[in-house]
Amino acid sequence: MKIAITAIAAFAGAATASPYFTAGNAQSVSSAPAGALATLTIDISGVNSWDLQLDADNEVLMQSVLANANIVGIGWDVNLATVGASWLSEATMNFEDALFLTVGIGDDFAGTASYSSGGILDLTALTTPLDFFLGADGILDIEFFESFDDVADEIDATFGQGSSLQIQYVVPAPGAVAMLGLGGLVAGRRRR
Repeated sequence: MKIAITAIAAFAGAATASPYFTAGNAQSVSSAPAGALATLTIDISGVNSWDLQLDADNEVLMQSVLANANIVGIGWDVNLATVGASWLSEATMNFEDALFLTVGIGDDFAGTASYSSGGILDLTALTTPLDFFLGADGILDIEFFESFDDVADEIDATFGQGSSLQIQYVVPAPGAVAMLGLGGLVAGRRRR
């Protein structure tokens, strides 16, 4: 089921400064006991938003978490800059076709801005819970796309230095497939 998280982004708040994390230095997967909450920070500095959802030009971040992990919270601290006539409100992230995040919701103009969720938002505490499960591969796919494509095959927005996402998940019970995810993190970016 596809549910937009743009309303959450709107209530989460105004533009604020943001933190750290460097590409390639992914935090290790939690070895906490089953049922414990773990948080992973993902650096999205330099990721671009190109065209409409599922376009071959779009960048997709593939982040190893844990097999069958329940994603229960999300946070963001990002610096977003548009290119040309694209609006800040058009840059969107798609998490596993289960959750859509537009950090610049309501900013229907071009420019540069910083956005913060002000912490991790509990996806299970909403009237309609937005938490979701990863598959047996334990990979979280995040597609970066534009809700309106101003110019085809061109970059419309870029996440600047210091941009990061925080993903909170419930550590699943260990099993043969889940144990494969404990080998470490794999973070990769590809264009669709």
